[in-house]
Amino acid sequence: MPIRRTPRGSFPVDLAVFLAILATGVVLVLVGHVSPEALAGYASALAGLHAAWHHRPRGGETRQPPPEAPPAPER
Repeated sequence: MPIRRTPRGSFPVDLAVFLAILATGVVLVLVGHVSPEALAGYASALAGLHAAWHHRPRGGETRQPPPEAPPAPER
């Protein structure tokens, strides 16, 4: 079943959010509130949460296990 995507408007919201988060990270590093290593850790954790949220089943959908392979022919 194909995934339906909602049509995007004229303003790319995802790009604006990405740039806002990037700018916030740069400012925090430059001001000295966060080390680059800590920021990388936070970014990877947030990316994992975003991936889990984005790829979750919708509504009543559940993931079906793959079909079982037919038994191997006997020799």
